[in-house]
Amino acid sequence: MGNILETLAFSDASKRTENTDPKSKLRRKMADAIDIQIAGANAAIAGEHYYTTVEKWVENKETGTKERMKMEKVFRRMWFRDSADRVMLELRFANKSVAINNKPSIVVGTMEKLVSTLQTVKKAVLAGELDAALRAVSDSRRRTLKLKTANTASPAPKLVK
Repeated sequence: MGNILETLAFSDASKRTENTDPKSKLRRKMADAIDIQIAGANAAIAGEHYYTTVEKWVENKETGTKERMKMEKVFRRMWFRDSADRVMLELRFANKSVAINNKPSIVVGTMEKLVSTLQTVKKAVLAGELDAALRAVSDSRRRTLKLKTANTASPAPKLVK
């Protein structure tokens, strides 16, 4: 009778170590965002409307109780057309533009090339090639949030002489 556990492959990775590394978190978030863009691009090429759904707690006005409902979430495309009618891709992370090689966008050309370009960018993200750009955007967002919270904090007490 053989050992059943010998048929399995084991690893040193754990959920805790994978979720605490800041670089892997940024990569995973950006890769997930690109996956959504790929699905949206495929729908746009097929001439279909694309949306994602989220569940929210909404108050029922008749009964006054809160119910969990599925709602359509706005899909924000990362691509646009320039004045020459070329498709351009502007990577966005935390609602800020990610500059790659000091350029705000990637020239795609046509909608048919958009999905393959997004897949190439996703491979670059997962390989760590955009770590510095994602970190810069993430850090600038933190600075902005710190300034906002500092400005909304209660004012310093006035000194009375």
